[in-house]
Amino acid sequence: MTDSSDKLSQFWQELKRRKVIRVMAMYAATAFIIMEAVDIMLPRLGLPDWTVTFIIILLIVGFPITIILSWIFDITPEGVIKTEPVQIAKKKETIPEPVKREMKISDGVIALLVMVVCILIYPKIFKKDKFEGIRDPEGKISIAVMPFENLSGDTLYNVWQGGFQNLLIISLSNSEELSVRQYQAMYTILESNKDLTNASITPSVASEVAIKLETRTFILGNILKAGNKIRVNAQLVNAKTEEIYKTYEVDGNTEDDIFTMADSLSGLIRNYLEIKKLIEQYDSPTITRSIYTNSSEAFEYYIHGWEAFMGFDFQSASEWLSKAIETDSGFIHAYIALSFNYNISGNVNLSKKWCNLAYKKRDELPLKEKLMLDHLHAYHFETPIEEIKYIKQILELDELNTTYWYLLGLAYYQKLKDYKEAIIYLEKALEIHKKWGSNYRNPWIYVCLGNSYHQVNEHKKEKEVYELGLRLFPDYTRIIQLQAICAFSQGDTDKAYEFISKYKSGRKNKSLWPESRILSGVANIYIGANLFDKAEFSYRQALQLDPRNPARINDLAWFLIDNDINVNVNVNEGVDLIQKAIDLRPDNWYYLDTKGWGLYKQGRVEEALKVLSDAWELRPRYNQDGYERLQEVKKAFSSQNR
Repeated sequence: MTDSSDKLSQFWQELKRRKVIRVMAMYAATAFIIMEAVDIMLPRLGLPDWTVTFIIILLIVGFPITIILSWIFDITPEGVIKTEPVQIAKKKETIPEPVKREMKISDGVIALLVMVVCILIYPKIFKKDKFEGIRDPEGKISIAVMPFENLSGDTLYNVWQGGFQNLLIISLSNSEELSVRQYQAMYTILESNKDLTNASITPSVASEVAIKLETRTFILGNILKAGNKIRVNAQLVNAKTEEIYKTYEVDGNTEDDIFTMADSLSGLIRNYLEIKKLIEQYDSPTITRSIYTNSSEAFEYYIHGWEAFMGFDFQSASEWLSKAIETDSGFIHAYIALSFNYNISGNVNLSKKWCNLAYKKRDELPLKEKLMLDHLHAYHFETPIEEIKYIKQILELDELNTTYWYLLGLAYYQKLKDYKEAIIYLEKALEIHKKWGSNYRNPWIYVCLGNSYHQVNEHKKEKEVYELGLRLFPDYTRIIQLQAICAFSQGDTDKAYEFISKYKSGRKNKSLWPESRILSGVANIYIGANLFDKAEFSYRQALQLDPRNPARINDLAWFLIDNDINVNVNVNEGVDLIQKAIDLRPDNWYYLDTKGWGLYKQGRVEEALKVLSDAWELRPRYNQDGYERLQEVKKAFSSQNR
């Protein structure tokens, strides 16, 4: 036991003689200071998160290497030399006269390091974060802003219940320390509860909504009016305990002061939460109002238009949003909303027009709005790669935005035909709504997701998605079409014909489609099921009923050209047919694309290339199939002319 103690003591003395202990202490202190500096500086330099991990790994790896080197070598006035063994060192030792030890530089360095470490550690140990309970795992304070209840007694202020909420959300979103849930997410959850009014949003109800949105804090408030005086009260509340952290109130004289009041309240909240840095352009009322509007009338029109858009009343939405722009021509968010509205309602030319008008104002916007414009511009004028890039950047800023999860899935589904990727993002949108206790109110998501499952042979999930879509949108005929195709693919012919019968009756009762268009829709079902004889029969029936309709002409022409059945006869008939459609609609991209493809099938490559190139210039938006056809013909033309 004594020998063991002696050996440990000797080893300890040897560590001190070789200065290993001192090196370990200095390395640990220096590493700690480096990590603190990295934590402060790297986010400001915009470096990726993995940089911090890389530095930590370097410091960990360097520690044993430093210990080994300090054991082997020593730093002396003569330079770096190998440390002598203990036996040789003892022989050289002489008994020195007792002298007072002088302060060395290394002692000063160690003392300085100790002081710095203490200063850095002190606040971590003794200073309690007063917002410890409201920070998310990433360290940000997550916040949900509820609609403000109108207690003014004046119904004209009802529009500001959602309006003031929206202003506050956008203003607070520009903080580096806040993660603010966006207006659309709030609207979706609240709208799913039909019995819920602004007056019935109690702290308990608000707490449930905030937790669905994965936030730990929410803002609840109201609008009061006495004479010409307007007052907005707000409370910052803990979503789990319903504890009120802070109460605020801001005053104004007229309705036009609402914007200033929102700015003031936002500033008070940010100051209370110790925001470290504000985005400069958002501190300026001039820039803030150029993003929104300096007209309360225009903003009211915008709120009405947005609500109509969410209710799929596209005509009313276009009227309200147009009024907002007429009232304030610089109201950028109204331009964006109007472009989306026209795009979804099928007026692509007007959608592009408003997109271009908004895009001219891009440099005035903060980051998220720039990305939204970039995405809209890419949707109309660029490739799916750019479109997807911008959507992913938007989702990094607003991870619960189900519209952009859907648009991401749609880009993979429609434009890249990458069904596995489409499934991931479309499912994400539905998962978020399920967590909120609501449903995605767009039938097309169920069409895209169900057909994506069909393409990867996951037919059980396909059927479930169609059933969910039809529960929300009964008799939505596009889903019924896909149900018929799915039944054919599973060999259930009787069920497929039931769906076809349901599709026909649904079209007649709901949409008042002519018989020729319904027959063309049935033919599309047969195409999906690879029943080409039945498809051709239906297409010919449709054209016979409406021989001057260019859409019906194109349906049959495309079928004859594209399906390689009785090629010589069918392709020639298809090319002759499509020319009749072009004579009726000479600038239609689809008809020109059909003709170009037919010419290529006839071996007339040079003519085909010209027609397809002209068609591509007229396309309403990017089309992956059309792009691939054009590239195939270009390649064939190059081969011929080598």
